[in-house]
Amino acid sequence: MAVVAGSIIGQAKPVCSVCIANYNGREYIDRCIRSIQEQDFHLPLEIIVHDDASTDGSVEHIRQNYPRVTLIECKVNVGFCVSNNRMVACARGDYVLLVNNDAELFPDAVRTLYTEAISQKKSAILGLPQYEAPSGRLLDFGLLFDLFLNPVPNLDPNRRDVGMVIGACLWLPKSLWDELGGFPDWFQNLAEDMYICCLTRLKGYPVIALS
Repeated sequence: MAVVAGSIIGQAKPVCSVCIANYNGREYIDRCIRSIQEQDFHLPLEIIVHDDASTDGSVEHIRQNYPRVTLIECKVNVGFCVSNNRMVACARGDYVLLVNNDAELFPDAVRTLYTEAISQKKSAILGLPQYEAPSGRLLDFGLLFDLFLNPVPNLDPNRRDVGMVIGACLWLPKSLWDELGGFPDWFQNLAEDMYICCLTRLKGYPVIALS
């Protein structure tokens, strides 16, 4: 069973719903949420957190410190896929941004993704460069696939068309998510980002890594 509490950031319909799946992430979710709240973006956002039966006091911490965040409290652990499916189901934004609870966004992240999204002629999955914390080392501009469909980091900033982007920061229109059917619940916590990106490409939509 899940209990939903909280409210929308701002009164207007959000352009984007930022969805954070949380399990025992109290020690780093502050940096994640604040990086979203501090975005250099002039259009309304909403933040949704699905807490997956955390045992570290995450629910109380989020409820006390972020009353305007929509919190979905789950009493049993259901996994990453179900958590995201539930959040997107109640998302009000035209776009959805999936963000890991230990990820932090640069201040221009949402603006960069939104600007690219509205410039596209068709729906697309978008991703941003991924850096390692705390070293700041570049990890990838999305990922490519080898002959055996193993993901290989793309390190070419001029290569936009990629096989997949990491689910730690994955942007797409909510309408595309609905068309794809979201994540299969039975995937639990494995390769769900690869699945949805490959399905997107099979249906003729691009998967783009921004530099």
